[in-house]
Amino acid sequence: MKAALRTKVLSGAALAIAGYVVFGPGDAQTVEVAKSADQATGPRATHSQQTHTLRRDPAQILYFLSHRVTEDDSSQLLFAAHTWYTPPPPPPPPPPAPALTAAQEAALRAPVAPPLPYAFMGSYVAAGGNPVFFLTHGDRVYNVKVGDTLDDTYSVDSVTNGQLVMTYKPLKIQQQLTVGSTQ
Repeated sequence: MKAALRTKVLSGAALAIAGYVVFGPGDAQTVEVAKSADQATGPRATHSQQTHTLRRDPAQILYFLSHRVTEDDSSQLLFAAHTWYTPPPPPPPPPPAPALTAAQEAALRAPVAPPLPYAFMGSYVAAGGNPVFFLTHGDRVYNVKVGDTLDDTYSVDSVTNGQLVMTYKPLKIQQQLTVGSTQ
């Protein structure tokens, strides 16, 4: 594919130069191969110091152009993709975690009671009697009073400031459930 492209480019360039030579001004065109004789050294120096006279002969022009093929490496760099993108610097590392005090570590390791599985539904107070609270758990409804035990896991201890105080019996941890006023 490179050879075919190179052949097309060379033939197009040769036709353009041939057209200029044939239809351009003057009888002969002189092309100087080297800019100055000072720059050329070695065996090619004698060749580069000479000037070539191109006549209006297209065969001579094609021969001259076919010997001016560049190396593959430099021709590939001519149209190579370049970018100025530089990636941003990496983000700074996160700060180290603060050290915990002994009390904080003990609080983290302490067992915790599960959240209360009961929801408050309502309450009822009989004339001159103790309040009865209706709690739900799933599809079950419980009517409880202070001193009752629910599912052998929670005991109802008291009612204080609109809160039903319950104790999780396996860990002896108190929890509160909002029930409102009991008037």
